[in-house]
Amino acid sequence: MVGSRGEAEEGRSMSDAGAHGPLVSVVIPMYQAEKWILETLASVASQTYPLVETVVVDDGSLDRGPDLVAEFVERAERPFRLVRGPNKGVALARNLGIDESNGELLALLDADDLWHPSKLDLQVQRLVETGAPMCTCGYEFFDDQTNRGVGLVRIKDDSLALRGWLAIEGNGLALASTAVIRRQVLDDLLRFDPSLTCSADLDFALKIGELGRLDAVPEALVRYRVHPGQMHRQLSAFAGDVSKLYDRVFSNEGDPRFERRCRANLAVHLGLSELLRGRVALGLRQLGRSVLLDPRRIVTLPVYALVRRAGRRLRSWLSVGVSW
Repeated sequence: MVGSRGEAEEGRSMSDAGAHGPLVSVVIPMYQAEKWILETLASVASQTYPLVETVVVDDGSLDRGPDLVAEFVERAERPFRLVRGPNKGVALARNLGIDESNGELLALLDADDLWHPSKLDLQVQRLVETGAPMCTCGYEFFDDQTNRGVGLVRIKDDSLALRGWLAIEGNGLALASTAVIRRQVLDDLLRFDPSLTCSADLDFALKIGELGRLDAVPEALVRYRVHPGQMHRQLSAFAGDVSKLYDRVFSNEGDPRFERRCRANLAVHLGLSELLRGRVALGLRQLGRSVLLDPRRIVTLPVYALVRRAGRRLRSWLSVGVSW
């Protein structure tokens, strides 16, 4: 481990001498991120909000990422710490970072994404005003190779967005890089479920949503990097994860129509994805399952997806949001 909780407390006292407000702990899980991590850390260091500590949890990386972070920690003017551990997955890495942090508020950030300098300032202000358990923000997709924006999402109502995310009909909250959460809420939860992979964020958001209405800052304050190695591109893991999440969510749910809608959408998504990969038999099997569950979804889900993608690209083209 580089740094300590004691050093973080010292950094907090030094910050408190010249500023007021809740301490924000930034938790960054990292695995094989040497290509991006320094840029990500720099975006945290440039935050205009003054009371920030950062915990980077290395999840057993085999690249130079941990060494780069250690060097950054040594020269950083703000409190940064590196916690090293074996490879156990992103959920447990986030949970460890939460346990190692001290802030009244907790902000999540993936090791390949970037923050606008005013992100924490605007979100802390919103949480102080509303008392919500969590606040997210808008975000922009950008291509890792060209650095060009390829889509922009604005979230106006987190609670409404959660329903669309669950049904695979709306944009996700990008919670892993947009969320700022009250520590009290985290203490009442079971944290991120390590049995889930690509659905752990949605599961976590749903649990927080059960505690109160969620809030959002609509401006795009996060740049979400698009590259080939991202977890959501793994189709088989996605299928099993979402099915398991549906089993939990709908175990006591009194809305069987919405459950059929969600499961039919999942089957359509998997079916079309298999067809695009040339796996015709698997694709048709999934599409047949969707027809049995809710035949409308074989038409409506692709329409939702096309409208959503067009909207993201149009907003990006018009540069709607905070200027970077």
